[in-house]
Amino acid sequence: MSIWPDFSRVVAVVMLVAVAAGCNETPSEPDRGTPPTLIMACVPLDARVSCTATLFYAPVTGTTNVTSKATWLVSDPFLGGFLEPGIFTPTRHGEVELSVRYEAWTAVVTSWFLVDPFQPAQRLYFVSGIVRDDATNATLSGATVEILDGYARGSQAITNEFGHYRIDRILTGETFSARASRAGYAPSTLTYRVDSPIGPAGGNPPFLDFRLRAFGG
Repeated sequence: MSIWPDFSRVVAVVMLVAVAAGCNETPSEPDRGTPPTLIMACVPLDARVSCTATLFYAPVTGTTNVTSKATWLVSDPFLGGFLEPGIFTPTRHGEVELSVRYEAWTAVVTSWFLVDPFQPAQRLYFVSGIVRDDATNATLSGATVEILDGYARGSQAITNEFGHYRIDRILTGETFSARASRAGYAPSTLTYRVDSPIGPAGGNPPFLDFRLRAFGG
C-alpha cells in the first residue's frame, strides 16, 4: 500500500497513518518520545465512508484504537452523518470534510470526500509541486497553476516565494490537465492523475512539478 504525507497539514513529528477498516493494513507509529497524537484514516465503503481513529502514546494506555469511543465530526451535517462510530452515511450529494475528536485530542489530518447516497464515495485530495525555470532550475514565484478540465476545472493557485503551489479538492483516480504560466515564459501543460493516499502500491502521489522556458531563452 502507499501512504503519502500531507506536508502542509501534518506537524513534523507526525506520520500520516493509513488504517483502513476491514483491510489488512498495519499503522506506522510516530517515533518514540513524541507527544500523544490522534490520527484518523478513512476509506470508501460503497456510498459510505469507513474511518478509524488511533491514539498514539497516550498516558497509561499507550497506542489505542479509539474508533468506537471517539466523537466523529462532519463539516456539513446537511450532507449526512455518523450513524455509527466511524461510519459516515451520506444523505445528499456534495463535498464533506470528516474529522474526529477524542477527549483532549483532535485529529491532525482530516479527510475530504465527494459523497452521494446513490454513488460510491470518492476521495478528494490535493496536488502540489514546484515551478522552475527550465534553463537555470531556479524556482519561480508568481506563476499561476490552473486545472483545465475534470472535477476541479478552474481551480488555480499562485506559486509562493519558493515556487511552490497547492490546489485542494482534486478528485482522485481522475486524469486531468494542468497548466503553469508566468509572464515572460511559455506556458506548460501536463496531464496527470492523483491517486488515493490509501491504496495499492505504485499509485500516483499528489506531486506535480512544472518547468517553464523563458521567451527568447
